[in-house]
Amino acid sequence: MLPTLLARCRSGVGAALETASAATRVASASTATASWCAPVASASGDALPAAASSGLCVRPYSVTLPTPSTGPEDELYVGAYTPITKNLWRARHAQGNSGYRPAPPDSGARPPKPTSVVYEFSTDRALQDMYRNPWGNMRLGRLLEDLDSLAGNVAFEHCYTGGTKPLLVTASVDEIALQHPLKLEREVVVRGQVVWVGKSSLDIRMQLFQEQHAPAPSLEALFSFVQLDPATRKAAPVVPLVPQLPVDVEAFAQRQAVADARRLARQQGGASGAPALPAEAREWVRAAQRMQELPALAEAGAILLPHTRQQNTFVCQPQHRNTHGRVFGGFLMRRAFELGFATSYMFGGARPSFHKVDEITFARPVDVGDLLRLSSSVLHSENLPGSSDKGRVVVEVEARVTKPEQRDSFVTNTFLFAFNVSGPPGKPLQLRRVLPTTDEEAARCWRARQV
Repeated sequence: MLPTLLARCRSGVGAALETASAATRVASASTATASWCAPVASASGDALPAAASSGLCVRPYSVTLPTPSTGPEDELYVGAYTPITKNLWRARHAQGNSGYRPAPPDSGARPPKPTSVVYEFSTDRALQDMYRNPWGNMRLGRLLEDLDSLAGNVAFEHCYTGGTKPLLVTASVDEIALQHPLKLEREVVVRGQVVWVGKSSLDIRMQLFQEQHAPAPSLEALFSFVQLDPATRKAAPVVPLVPQLPVDVEAFAQRQAVADARRLARQQGGASGAPALPAEAREWVRAAQRMQELPALAEAGAILLPHTRQQNTFVCQPQHRNTHGRVFGGFLMRRAFELGFATSYMFGGARPSFHKVDEITFARPVDVGDLLRLSSSVLHSENLPGSSDKGRVVVEVEARVTKPEQRDSFVTNTFLFAFNVSGPPGKPLQLRRVLPTTDEEAARCWRARQV
């Protein structure tokens, strides 16, 4: 059972930086999270050690900045992570070193065990500020970091059987859909649960709740993890899952159908090659060629896909690493999301609002010291049906590691985001039509059109 971890800081400067941790409760499913959030099945187990506190060092005639007390495990949490992520990682570390593990059933299979995190925004201004964007709303990129962290804890809780800690990596994110706008001044409960297990992979369903929309979730996400052998880094078997409730059985069946469909698609794709490009998509490429060759006679209100691109290049620092020493997937998600947001902002001419993450793939890990380039492009834009002043912009962000010494580069991640854009009140929104210049771009645009 994951413990409640409360990090305390008793200094003025430290309070501004770390007080948010004190309002963060990381609880197992046995803990009641909020009166409006339905309780989940209970779990048993002994409490684990809480996080260490911080102090203030003061000398005569001089004052130093607060110096937190540290332990051997604190080197894992030196990055600029959210207090939620730090406490989740501390909980995972404490559990993996405690020797605690409930005895599994005779079959070795385990039932799903929900795990929740509570954000006490209504009572903690410091926590609010940490998740506030420039317009006073929720900074969703920060929540993406925490979703990845909590999903990792849920996967760890299911896979850990004592002894060697399981090596779990994020394989993909199927979808993150915002159902209702989030209010920063109200409590948030995020709940995660294993819904499907294969041979070496498992799916985690994440749900975010706020009181004004409960019991319906305000946000839903689906994370897929793969378990690797720590020594060989090859796929390792996962503890089987035994669904208990009818809703769990239904969710398992849905994810099994998705897994079967993907397996069939891989088999068919390997035999037949890339699917043929639809005729409409080919016409997009021809329109782009006309725009390049005869710009004065080209379609008005169109723009070439390469002209929508934005880039962000940086070196991955040690402060970006996860508990396995590689760059934290949640950090990559946040940086990609914020670049996608900025790209949509520049394209639509108005501040966008998040609609959904359609898909995120983690093809290769990113290491500390890697030179990472994030490149974004608008793949599709349209006015929403029945509305002349509201539209949708679909942005793809590609993460690519570059090795200058080796004259090499490769794609590590792809992200597909959808944003809503509203024009000025009373005026129609005019979004340019995006034209791909190659068949490869056209295939990506065709897929984005389905988002």
